Amino acid sequence: MTRRLLLLAAGAIAAKAAVLAQLGGHPLLQPYGDLDGGVYARLAWRIANGDLLLRGEGPVPFFVSPLYEYFLAATGVSFPVARVVQMMLGAAAVVLVFLTARRLFGDRAALPAGVLFALTGVVTFHEALILQAALDPFLTALFLYLLSVGLTPRRFSSNVTGGEAAASGGVRRAAPPLAAAPISSRVMIAAGFAGGLLSLNRPNALLCVAAIAAALALFMFKEKSLRRVWIAAAFVGGAAVAIAPVTLRNFVVSREFVLISSHGGLNFLVGNGPGANGVYRALPGITPDIGGQARDAKRVAEAAEGRSLSTPEVSAHFAREALRWIRANPGSAASLFLRKIRFTLSGDEAPLNFSFPWYREHSTALKILAVGPGLLLPLAGAGFVLAILASAGEARRALLVWTAFIPAYVLAVAAFFVATRYRLPLLVALAPLAGAAVAKLPEAWRAKRGVGASVAAAAVLAAVSLWPTGLWDGAADEDMHLVLWEIEKNAAGAMRHAGAAAPGHPDPALFWLRVGRSFAAAGKSDEAIAALGRSLASAAPRAEAAATLSSLLERRGLSRIESGDAAGGRADLEEAVRLDGASAEARLNLAVACAMAGETDRARALAKEALALQPGYDKARAFLEALGRSK
Repeated sequence: MTRRLLLLAAGAIAAKAAVLAQLGGHPLLQPYGDLDGGVYARLAWRIANGDLLLRGEGPVPFFVSPLYEYFLAATGVSFPVARVVQMMLGAAAVVLVFLTARRLFGDRAALPAGVLFALTGVVTFHEALILQAALDPFLTALFLYLLSVGLTPRRFSSNVTGGEAAASGGVRRAAPPLAAAPISSRVMIAAGFAGGLLSLNRPNALLCVAAIAAALALFMFKEKSLRRVWIAAAFVGGAAVAIAPVTLRNFVVSREFVLISSHGGLNFLVGNGPGANGVYRALPGITPDIGGQARDAKRVAEAAEGRSLSTPEVSAHFAREALRWIRANPGSAASLFLRKIRFTLSGDEAPLNFSFPWYREHSTALKILAVGPGLLLPLAGAGFVLAILASAGEARRALLVWTAFIPAYVLAVAAFFVATRYRLPLLVALAPLAGAAVAKLPEAWRAKRGVGASVAAAAVLAAVSLWPTGLWDGAADEDMHLVLWEIEKNAAGAMRHAGAAAPGHPDPALFWLRVGRSFAAAGKSDEAIAALGRSLASAAPRAEAAATLSSLLERRGLSRIESGDAAGGRADLEEAVRLDGASAEARLNLAVACAMAGETDRARALAKEALALQPGYDKARAFLEALGRSK
């Protein structure tokens, strides 16, 4: 078994290293700006440079989950070092899945569980990112392994005699304990501590910690009730020890009580409310990235409430907005919640910042790592049925408490909104059960007991996971981002690549608007004008494209006139005025061009229009006076 484990670990490291070699330097995977990775990198720089409590961010609690920024700071904010460490932690997660399956389901379940998890490409992809999701697989695997150790303090044999199997209807059941041992409160404290660490990286995992604590207190083993309460208290105490430093930091810095981070209410409204569709959506007045949310949430909430708000009050404001909608629309809210559960269990992707399907198409290594929810979920369902049928008493109760993580985490995701990276902890929990299915199905087939129930469970879950949801996989956005990067880097052929990518984007007007703005920022006005023209020619043009194009045409028109191309400059100015009816400056510039061409009456009319749009426009008033004197 040790040899198998070592080979599995080596294979996992090799697979993850191959993905890292292909994607680690990809230009679109580098942290920048106000997207999640850029914000974490900025905060990590502050910590690494001595601002351990991040007081430089102001007297505010953590807005985002804090663990990853400290992890990144510990690497010296070296992205290559961070990625290598994440890869090694990912390989350790594979080992922990192997050990968890062995602990719960026996030796034969361990290797298939580890192999299936090692081949789960979406997990390895996220371990190559500078993003807090990179730590989720390891933290979840550590938590679930320690929980399995705490729940199975007695060593159970994975083999039974033929007579025992016959007596139990042909199904192998766990033998009596080889050595009696009470549940170790120390192990449960360690498990709780690991659950607390996971919550510091993925705050909605707190709901799973609470669910497992409740299950421990109510159902675990044939312990006396006080003993069960003590075990649950030890588990919760371990979680509290992990979380307490962050809560204390929040209070010391802000004098406000925030357990971990303060974006929960905002995320709740993103996933529940008018216009919510189950995945991320932009809220009015709030920039759709982490940096913008941190800046805008307080302003928007205070404007709505008409008073100054503390950080907890800001979060509560958004939560109340969502709850108000839920109470007013219970049917729609229930339907949305069920849809989010389906999204959470689906094999379809719900991108947030990055589109896993797009990178899979661009990485040979990721194509090989082909396991995903569509395989893990049905196998896990079959494995759960077979494991329940093959266990009894303490072993069955232990399994029920351990698997409570899965429905609790599904509900924890569905309570907010679904994203591919939020589902990683769920995949960790499914892998040991999937390994149990691979190990136990042949036994059940030979015993002719439990096969029908397990196959039925697998079929239902396969339908849930594989039935198309219509979710957009975000691949077209990655094509757009690559074009924008090429423009920024002054790469040849950027416009040609944009023309090839635009037809596949669901919003061509937005695509060409962003391309046009990028060309404008790069100082390529002709390309920018061409791109913005395509944006306006789209089926659903955007108003901001007209204003941006008008400004560019105005500047080009003036430049043409100065260089002696009066006709070309005049044409650009005419189009600029047509596109932006609210621009006083464009009208005045066209008025000057008309005056130069001897069209005094039109020049005067345009100058008056400019003055009407902007009554304090002194240049327009002076121009009109000059026209009057020239009579």
